[in-house]
Amino acid sequence: MNSVQFCENNLKHEGMEELVEKCRAELKNAEISVEPCLGECGDCAEMYIAKVNDNLVTGDTTHYLYEEIANLLA
Repeated sequence: MNSVQFCENNLKHEGMEELVEKCRAELKNAEISVEPCLGECGDCAEMYIAKVNDNLVTGDTTHYLYEEIANLLA
């Protein structure tokens, strides 16, 4: 099973909570979770991040991050 992890500290960025819900609703081939910390604090403070199957994915917008996540899971 694929996994997508979000950092709870990154959820403070605008639109991230909505992105997590969109992933849960649309990405049925992945387990979506929010973790206390992903260990990527430098990136987390500056941009939108997630880990897809333990690989860091970043984006300048939530839309771009979602597209990157979806592409990795396709």
